[in-house]
Amino acid sequence: MAVARLPLSLPLYVAEARGFLSAEDAPVRIVDCDYGRRCLERLLAGGADLATVAVLPLVDSALRGERFGVLATIATTRNDTKIVTRRGSGIDAAAALVGRRVGTFVGTSAQYLLDLSLLAAGVDPATVQVRALQPADAVGALRAREVDALAVFEPYAWQAMQALGSQAQVITDRRLHVEPWSIVVSARVLPGRDAQLRALCRALDRAMRFIAEQPDEAWAILGRRLGYDAAAVAAMRRDIDFALELRQSLLTSLEGQARWALRGGHARGTMPNFLDYLVPGPLEAVRPDAVTVVR
Repeated sequence: MAVARLPLSLPLYVAEARGFLSAEDAPVRIVDCDYGRRCLERLLAGGADLATVAVLPLVDSALRGERFGVLATIATTRNDTKIVTRRGSGIDAAAALVGRRVGTFVGTSAQYLLDLSLLAAGVDPATVQVRALQPADAVGALRAREVDALAVFEPYAWQAMQALGSQAQVITDRRLHVEPWSIVVSARVLPGRDAQLRALCRALDRAMRFIAEQPDEAWAILGRRLGYDAAAVAAMRRDIDFALELRQSLLTSLEGQARWALRGGHARGTMPNFLDYLVPGPLEAVRPDAVTVVR
């Protein structure tokens, strides 16, 4: 499984560290990648059987005709993507980004949330100079003033704030969007793998209970796994909700972001039936109340 090194992936790190994967006979080996789009690319190229990913990369791939199955959502967040800039830059709200250079990870939830922030502020996204950055380059670009602001998700927003110190200014809006973080399965391995996928769901269900009952220890696992200090963990944990589910709201997110991508020219294709991309059987066998998709 290609797993993004992000706080949203905590249930998988807990399942690994606490031995839930082996206890449930879930034959999963975690392979690290930077973020969800890279994980999905690895899966589609044949380098992984499962991957963690946000909605927009799924939408982009589906519009290109790629096939995969969404097994479950494991986390949601309202505040993962933040706009980070420098005090004194004159950027104190999304409306002030007109004509400015904003670095982001193009084709990810960060770009989508940047556009939502601009539209909510009455700003045409075309009036903002979007610069495509890689995670390794984002903080350096802001520090070197190659961009005026970053629109990035965690932990890159935290890293940018730490780099700027007291000069950091952050713009967020929790009202705009709830972003699901999901596990997808390669179409190549779906046939005949129900037993293994059910085992993975059981392991994740145990991980969710552990996170709910022992949150401090769960987040300590994340800190050790990804090298976060206590301050970073405290800053990031407040904005994420963990639950193993496959909800109707995921379909709404997929359809909404597909319309955005097509309307804005970010992707080409025809609107797919995203219901065909869901794989509810394994989770339904483990937690039937967690599947609320209308079929």
